[in-house]
Amino acid sequence: MFLLVAITADARADEPPPPTNQPQFGVMPMASEGSDRRLERRLSQQGLPKQDRRQTKPSGVLELRGGVPFFVGNDVDRNVVRPGGNFGFLGGVDFGYVVPELEVGYMGVPIDLPSGQREPLQRVHLGIGTRVQVPNNSVWIPYLSVNFAAQWWKFDTRTGCGVFACSTGDGFRFAPGLSFRAGTTISLCRSTALDIGFGYNLSFQGDGVFTQTRQWIEPTVGFRFWL
Repeated sequence: MFLLVAITADARADEPPPPTNQPQFGVMPMASEGSDRRLERRLSQQGLPKQDRRQTKPSGVLELRGGVPFFVGNDVDRNVVRPGGNFGFLGGVDFGYVVPELEVGYMGVPIDLPSGQREPLQRVHLGIGTRVQVPNNSVWIPYLSVNFAAQWWKFDTRTGCGVFACSTGDGFRFAPGLSFRAGTTISLCRSTALDIGFGYNLSFQGDGVFTQTRQWIEPTVGFRFWL
């Protein structure tokens, strides 16, 4: 009898454990024939970070942004006015749909002179503006922004106003301007997003910097942080 009990116990020990209905966390269900593809796609997106800012309290915002300015106009010679670089820091307060912003930055554009030399057209600016965005519970938040820019330009050529801009000697000269931008933020985590935009900018003549209003377009990319 003892031998029969031992044999029965060994047989039960060799049997596979019964299936369990408990979910395995962190493991995605395998797709099977006839499964709901739409449901599987929703399940795969559940782990993506969202940036729902519709009902959050006002929060501070910081952004580091870079862009490539291209001057446009009938008298802009692409062999003279080259694409440049623009770098800026931005701060503001996010109220959900409206974000007042303050921006400081530096821009440099290479200018090829008739003498064969290359001089940078430099710009330092302080911008005050507002962003209007469309908060939603997703990774995308589209926006539009307008910005008034106090600008200071510097162009070290000694040839007066012969090449695109006027000489400013060794100093910066003031010229007001405007900036318009459209884009979207793409959430990377709860408090960080990638900002991709496209800007249209104007600079008026100001203190003898230009002989006419200058325009440039600028694709931008940056990192935006909520504090």
